[in-house]
Parts: sequence; C-alpha cells; structure tokens
Amino acid sequence: MIRFFPIRPARQIFVLVLLAMFILTGVLMGEVRGRLQDLSTASTDNLQWNIAQLEVELLRLDGQISQVSTLLARQERAAGAEGGPEGEAADLATALRLLRVRFDIFYSRVRTYETGPLYLPLWNDAENKQIMAGLRGYLDDGAALIDMPNSGLIAALPELSALTEAQKAPVRRLLLSGVARFAQNSDMARQDLSQTLMRLAVSSLMLIAVLVALALLLLRLLRKGRLIAAQNERTQARFEAMVTSSLDAILVVDRHGRILEFNGAAEAVFGYSRDEVRGQNMAELIVPEHLRAAHTEGMARYARTAEKRVIDAGRLRLEAMRKSGELFPVELSITAAKAGRQTVFVSFLRDITTQVQVEADLKRARDEAQAGEKAKADLLTVMSHEMRTPLNGILGSLELMQRDPLTDRQSRNLRAAKFSGDLLLSHVNDVLDLSRLDALHAEAAEPVPFDLSQLIDTLILSQSAPAKARGNQLQVNLLTDGLDFVIGDPAGVNRCLVNLVGNAVKFTDQGEITVEVERLHGSDMVEIRVSDTGTGIPEDKIDSIFQEFVTVDPSFGRRSDGTGLGLAITKRLVDQMQGDITVDSIEGEGSLFQIVLPLPVTTPPVQERTAAQSEERPLSQTDRSDIPTLEPSRVLVVEDNEINREILTDMLVDLGQEVLTAHDGPSGIKAAATQQMDVILMDISMPGMDGITALAAMRAQGNTQIALAVTAHASPEDHARILAAGFCGIVTKPVSLTQLHRALDAVQQGTDCTRVYETEADQLGRQTRSDFVDRMGEDKFATLIRQFATDTEALLVQLQDAVGLSEDQIQTAHNLAGMAGLLGEDGLQQALKGIEDLPQNAPADEVALILPELAAEARQQVSVLAKTIQ
Repeated sequence: MIRFFPIRPARQIFVLVLLAMFILTGVLMGEVRGRLQDLSTASTDNLQWNIAQLEVELLRLDGQISQVSTLLARQERAAGAEGGPEGEAADLATALRLLRVRFDIFYSRVRTYETGPLYLPLWNDAENKQIMAGLRGYLDDGAALIDMPNSGLIAALPELSALTEAQKAPVRRLLLSGVARFAQNSDMARQDLSQTLMRLAVSSLMLIAVLVALALLLLRLLRKGRLIAAQNERTQARFEAMVTSSLDAILVVDRHGRILEFNGAAEAVFGYSRDEVRGQNMAELIVPEHLRAAHTEGMARYARTAEKRVIDAGRLRLEAMRKSGELFPVELSITAAKAGRQTVFVSFLRDITTQVQVEADLKRARDEAQAGEKAKADLLTVMSHEMRTPLNGILGSLELMQRDPLTDRQSRNLRAAKFSGDLLLSHVNDVLDLSRLDALHAEAAEPVPFDLSQLIDTLILSQSAPAKARGNQLQVNLLTDGLDFVIGDPAGVNRCLVNLVGNAVKFTDQGEITVEVERLHGSDMVEIRVSDTGTGIPEDKIDSIFQEFVTVDPSFGRRSDGTGLGLAITKRLVDQMQGDITVDSIEGEGSLFQIVLPLPVTTPPVQERTAAQSEERPLSQTDRSDIPTLEPSRVLVVEDNEINREILTDMLVDLGQEVLTAHDGPSGIKAAATQQMDVILMDISMPGMDGITALAAMRAQGNTQIALAVTAHASPEDHARILAAGFCGIVTKPVSLTQLHRALDAVQQGTDCTRVYETEADQLGRQTRSDFVDRMGEDKFATLIRQFATDTEALLVQLQDAVGLSEDQIQTAHNLAGMAGLLGEDGLQQALKGIEDLPQNAPADEVALILPELAAEARQQVSVLAKTIQ
C-alpha cells in the first residue's frame, strides 16, 4: 500500500527559530566576555599614566636644564681653584649629554602622543590641538638649540630654559583634559557592558519562551499528526477505490520500472491480471520492443538528472502491447509523485484504436475533398486557358472584319459580336485571376516605389467615358499629403480600384461617384474610399458580396452583367497586400467601400544613365527611361532561340552588363567551364538538353555561378520544380526590362534568391512595336518580324495535314510562343502555346481534329503581324 506522508513546515520553522535564539545568546555571551576582558586590561589607566608621563618628562628635562645651569655657575666660581676646571668640565659634558637625552625622550613622547591611534580622540578638542601645535613649535625650536655644539648650547641654555618653562602650563592642561576624556570613555564602556548584559538577559528569557512554545507546538503537532494519519488512511482507501473503478487503465510504477498498482481497466486493456504484473518490469510486459530501449533510457535519464520529457507533458499518443503481443494505439499521460521518500510514476492509459480509425477515415475524406477541390480548380484553370485561345482567334478575326467594307447591319452585328467576345474574355480573365490567387504558392508581389496619385488619376481618366455614358459625375479628392511616391504593389492597387470604380459605374445612373484618398495620422496606412449614389446593396447581401460568383441581383432581369468575381478578387488582393476592406451600403441610396493599405512614403526613384549609354542608342519612352543601370557584371545567356538571345542581350547591355551567349545546353556548359561569369540566365525548354539538366552538369563540374531560369512555364508546380533544381530565381516570359533589372539587382544585393520575377500586370503591354524599334532600329526589327513569320509559317505548313505532333514540332512551337510573348503578341502566343500543349491537354484521337483550328488561328495572327511591317 502506498502511503503519502504530510509535510510539517511548522516544525521546521520553530526549529529554525530555536536555533536562531541559541546563536543570538551565544553571540551576546561572547560579547560580554570580550567586554570584561577589555576592562580587565585597564587600558584606560595605562593611557592616563602615559599622558602623565609627558609632564614628568618635561619636568625631568627642566631639571636637567637646571642642573647644567648649576654646573656652569659652579665652574665659574671654581675657575681659580687648583685642579678644579678639569673635574668641573667633565661633569659639565656629562650633564649636557644627559640634557640632550632628556630632550630626545620628551621629543619621542610628544610624537607618540600626536600620531598614536589611542590618543587620536584627544585631538578632536580645539584647545588640545592648539597645545599640540605649541609643543611642535617648542620641539622644532628646542631641537635647533640642542643640536648646537656644547659651546653654542651653553650660550642658548637660558633661551631653552625659558621655552621649557613656557610649556609647563599647557602640558598640565593637556594632562587634565586627557584624564577627563578617558574617564568619560570608561563610563561609556561600563554603560555598553550594562546594555549588553541586559540584551543577554532578554535573549535568555526569549529562548526560554521559545522552548516552552516549541514544547506546546510539538504536543499539538503530535495530536494533529494522528488526525492526518487517519485522514490519509481514508484518502488511501478512496484512491484505491477510484483506481479500481476507473474506466482508464491506471498503472503505478516505481523508479526502477516495477509495477506497484494495476487496476481493473488495465487488466481488461492489456490482458494481464493484477497478481501477474505486480512487482514485474513494466517495459517487458506492455512496452513494444521497438520503444523499449527509448523507455529504459528515459527512466535512467530521469534518475540521473530529473529531466522530464514524457512526464507531465500532457496527453501523448504512443503504441502499447497486449499480453497476446498485439500492438495498439494508446493515449498516455504520466505524472510523478512522492510516496514517502520514494518517487512513483502514475500512468493513465486509454485504448484509442477506434478513435484512430475514425480519425483516419475523416482524414481520408478530407484529402479526397481537397483533391476534388484541386481537380475542380485545375479544370477551371485549364478550361479558362483553353477558352482564351479560341477567343483570341475570334476577337482577332472580328478586328480584321472591321477593316473590310460592311453594311450597316453587318457593322451592328460585328460590334455586338466584338462586345460579347470582349466581355467573355474579361470573364475568363477573372476566373484565371481568381485561380492564380488561390494557388498554394501564391505570394504577394514585391513592394516597389510608384506614384499613387498618378495611378489614381490614370484610373479616373480610363473610367471617365463609361461614367459619362451613364450620366455620372466621377471625381477624385486627395485629402492629405504623402500620396505621391509610395512603396507597395501598384498592379494590385490598380486592380482593386478598377473593380471598385467599375462596379460603382455599373450600378449608378445619373449620380455621383467619388474616390477619396488620405494618409491616416501621418502613418504608413493609406485609406481609399470609393462611394457612389447608385442602387446600393441589400442588407442581407452585404456579408456575402466578397464570395466567389455572388451577384447582388441574380435574377433574369438584372440590370448589369458580371461573373461575381470582381469583389472576391479585390478582397483577396487586399488580404495579400496585408490590408483591410469594408463596405457600408443602404439599398436605394448608394454604397461606400473603404480600403486601408500599408503604403509607406518614399522618395522618387533616382533616374541615372551614363553618358556612354546615352550616346550608344536613343532611349525608349516606355520602360527604359526610369530604370537605373546595375553594377557591372558578366552574364552568360543560354537560349536556343536566336531572337530571344538578341533581345535578352540588348536588355542586359542597357543595364550595363557584359554579355556572353550560348545557343544550347552543351555550349552553355562549355562556356561556364571556360569563362569566369557572375550570373547565368538559362532557358528551361531547349532541344536536346533542357536548362535543368544543363545546370546539373555545370554544378557537377564544380561551377557555382548564380543561375536564373528564364521560362514561359507559369504553374506553381513548375516553379517549385525549377527552384528545387538549384536555380536562384525565375524570370518569366515575356521578359521586361523592369523584371530583369529586379532579378539581377536582387542577385547583386544578396537578397532572397528563391523568387519568381513576373512582369507586372500594368507592364504587359509595354513591349510594343515602338519599344523594339527604339531598341533595334526599324530595319532590324522588320528583319526579325519577317524571320519570325517565316519560321512560324514553316511550322504551320508542316502541321497542315498532320495527325499528330513530333518532338521537334513541339519544341519549335515552344520557341515561337516564347518569341511571340517577347514581341507582346498575346494572341499569337496563346495559339502557339495551344499547339505546344495539345498532346498533353487533348486525347490522341482528338489531336487531328483540334490541330487545324489552332494552326488556322496562328496563321491568321501571323498575317496580321506581317502586315505591320509592310
């Protein structure tokens, strides 16, 4: 039976008090003994005698002076007597020597009294200080006389006698003052001794009182101990009853691992009887073999260091073993307790086999649901991409038809078709944006400096025409300073405002639409408010308007179209930018949307360009004028497409870089091995050896240059695979000068190197014909377009009657799609991309049916492009 003994702090307290009283009494007795010894030495009397000796020595000195004077007088009287002078002269010399000795003795006593620590209290008195000063003067004057030859001393003897006579009265006063002072000190010492004796008496009485109180307390504790012992017996009985009746298995184990208690629930769980396991090693009975060594080590570690890992760690899930050898999951909780002087471990175990099975079923159901959601999202993304390809063809064809002579009816029908096509493309783009924001790897764009006020002015200008068409007044108010250059995501801010202002325009007729912008209390937060006087939002719809595919009016007679994705995209963009969006609306009166975003103030970006670069070629008016050059470095461009190589080379030269090119993977490996390069720009999809394989070969040769991937692959899975291969970052096609500058600047600054550098949404259309003409010149640009059109037409001729695609044709389509993206030809890029991905996205028996349509669309886009250089 386990008995838990109570702790008795009161007994310990009284023992400590008693010990303290004994110590105090001993200290006081020692102090009394020391006082008595001090008194027995009569040091005070010795001090008084020493002070009295000062006067005695002065009188002896004065007597010796008188004796010398007497001898001098006798010598003068006996000067005429026979044999007299020789005897008197000897006596006089002896007297003078004794005089000097007496002076030296007096001199030493004065110095001893002046500097001795026992006499220092005398000099606290002003009169005594004055006497000592007179004695010092006397000694100084007397020493000068004493140190003279005998003849000089004899001549100065009257002066020395006068000086000595003058010190008798002060020395007498000093003696009396010292006696009075030391008598007072003796009185104080006796008083201190009396107080010490009084404290000793009080301490002794307190000690006796404490002893009496301790005796009474021990008697009381004895009675209380008997009561506690009885209570412990009752508690032990209740504890044993609880252990026996508990539904959880309870084991009590000592520090050696032997089982002390084993309740009925434990018998049912493990299959052992209580008598079988008591005194046995728990590890050998219920701990699985693969956990036994860790259990033994944990027990030994606790015995050595008392370090707790499993003990008092709450509920843990482990495996246990039944008597049959079956392993099963348990939920375990272990606590350490004191049983007398022995440490025991109380374990509560529960068989959770059924619970684990239920959790596994729930997890499997969750995974299946998530897989279904992912499949739905992937299908939505793929279908949206596939819809964009024919839509681009339709819209391109409609643009071409508008150039032909048409009747009024045909023009109306054509405008209607064009409007519907543009609307459908907008809806598809919304779905793609939502899918992109939902991607697992979606991250907020890197904050960059931009002009917020200019962005808002441009937005208002673009929405002015549709607002005016509905009879609305559109205005903007910048309410505070600090709204020019800020740091943030300009594309995200622009998309949010386009959605909000666009909705306000759609749902307002003959009203007012206001955009207000202000910086909150001089902080980094900027609040943008978009208000209108339109139809408003019903109260029961406000909580759901930020959900996907939710429209305020879903009826057949609704007044405006839309997919219900605009506000959902806006909400996710705001969250991605670490901001907040709220709405307040009254149906029939209007709505107010508020966005609060962190947009810190910054200085306008510095625009620098060297004179040599300015003379080399004219600057473009789009993306080159505001991009500073970088620190010079050597860049290796590995790209199989000649045109892409030329464009990347041109951009890198604009950024102040030295460029070396390679046309495929093997030549890039050779160049990296023989040339000292700082950065490698590597195309991923190349014939023969792709960029990932080429980089692996470079690393195998010991090359450690930083590598950036240049690719048109846009899926998060592709990006993750590329970064895992060792690329520092990814530059997506179409490549703009801005994103190339950001990527290289990050490499040179040593910042985060696992990023994807994409062209911002507001820059996708900036690489237009004028940009390439400025960069290459009219003739070279025309040659490039003709070559591109020729290569594309050659591929389309091969595909005219084809029933499938070869690897070379797929690679050619990939290269041409990348080139189309660089030229800003989105429609042609989508058509060529559709040809490249056709074997993966369509069944083999449908390739022959779809391929002619894609080829026809591509041919149409090429013909439009070719006409631009005629």
